[in-house]
Amino acid sequence: MSLIGVDIGSSSVKIAAYREDGRLLAQAKAGLTARRPRPGWWENDPREVWSRTIECLGRIATAGTVRRDPPVALAISASGREIFPVDGKGSALGPCIMAGDTRGADIEASTLGRASAEEWYAACGHLPERMDPVNRLLWWRRNHPEVTARSAQFLGWHEFLTLRLGGRAVTDPSLAGKWLIYDNTTRGWSSERLAEFKVDPRILPEIQPWGSCVSALKSSLARKLGLPQDLKIALGGFDCSCAAAGCGASEVGTAALVCGSWEDLIVPTDHAPPFETLPTGMAVGPHPGSAGLAVHALSPNGTTVLDWARDLLHLPLGQLDNQLERSGSEPSPVMAIPHFSGATVAWVDGRRSRGALMGLTLSTSRLDVMKALLEGITYDLSLALQSLRRAGLTINMLRAAGGGTRLAWWMQLTADLCGVPIEVINQPEPGTLGAALLAGLAAGVYSSLELGAKSCLEVSRRYEPDPRRGGLHNDRLKAYEAAAASLLRAGGDESAT
Repeated sequence: MSLIGVDIGSSSVKIAAYREDGRLLAQAKAGLTARRPRPGWWENDPREVWSRTIECLGRIATAGTVRRDPPVALAISASGREIFPVDGKGSALGPCIMAGDTRGADIEASTLGRASAEEWYAACGHLPERMDPVNRLLWWRRNHPEVTARSAQFLGWHEFLTLRLGGRAVTDPSLAGKWLIYDNTTRGWSSERLAEFKVDPRILPEIQPWGSCVSALKSSLARKLGLPQDLKIALGGFDCSCAAAGCGASEVGTAALVCGSWEDLIVPTDHAPPFETLPTGMAVGPHPGSAGLAVHALSPNGTTVLDWARDLLHLPLGQLDNQLERSGSEPSPVMAIPHFSGATVAWVDGRRSRGALMGLTLSTSRLDVMKALLEGITYDLSLALQSLRRAGLTINMLRAAGGGTRLAWWMQLTADLCGVPIEVINQPEPGTLGAALLAGLAAGVYSSLELGAKSCLEVSRRYEPDPRRGGLHNDRLKAYEAAAASLLRAGGDESAT
């Protein structure tokens, strides 16, 4: 038997089939076309996402390895905080306004003012932001009331696909927790918030616990795609939660580090840290597995910064690791603030922050700049970890996955500065694997998420922290923290560019 994981991202659809021991049987990927009708706007077309999903599922279904190990269940990993209106038949009535879209700042401010920061944190684990689904729903009401009136539901990618694939719009706690109207204590929609925002619960997806089966795949789709008629559509989750599960990070003590376009740190915990201890920009919400909760420290400045620098400086990735190794353990003579997309964690008003290079001379090399940017990303992560430890969270190890793990020099630096071992797993796509593990949990293949991960994961590389090398950065880290804070105080988007 096999399990299918579907990962709906902002730029592509990825689908993979795994044997129950984690061996990859087949994978498919299709890109998505970002629409930017105005500066700051970013929309994706739900019809294209559906088409690409069916295309990729068809490629998975026809793979010989999958035919020999037919799938028993499928689950979906989806980027959160993105919704759009659909009619009674599940057809989209408008585009999906993506999380990076800048519309709705005034709505965010209005929503934030409805309660204190402590009250918001107690209610749903994070402060309101413009991309939260309720704020997007308010945007649709204000700007397109005629579309809102025709809408049967407002759904995100996970619920849209469970509806189209299996006939029910169902979400999980990790995605529901992003809505602002989810109650972390009852694990359901908050009747108080529903009334406050005048939201009819019938337009919302159902919330089900992990390990649930939504339905079977529609028979018409099963015939069209050549998939089993009894293929179960299982509950998946928020993409970061699925990626953490795919890294084997669902128990207290082991955190996930997803080194992709974003540098995402997901720290499982069995209790919510007190509000006053939670660092700026971080959120706590439901998490699959034994811990039950996780703190999310998500930074937009990951390998996107690396890719920008490689293109600008013409440094091939295949040669970069060797060049970094030869550069030695000393910090770069250049200091870089890598906030090319603002900063979301551990910085007050971090959205206003921007990238900066300091200490440039006529002898500065391309490698000096690249090394400084990688150090800057790692400094942000180190500062976030320090804050989380002060908040009482236990972090004994980082399980890492994603494109950034290909740079051994960077992984060793991360271990040195964070002071914990880093284990790089053998699975290149933790999001699809995490979704597949949740599918296996719902299908009864695994008795727990932890046992499923143990059966599917191997550690390909382990990096032990080197206190001597980490100590070389002590003064630089303090200077970095002071410089970033100073640039923010000086005006953010003008002075820090």
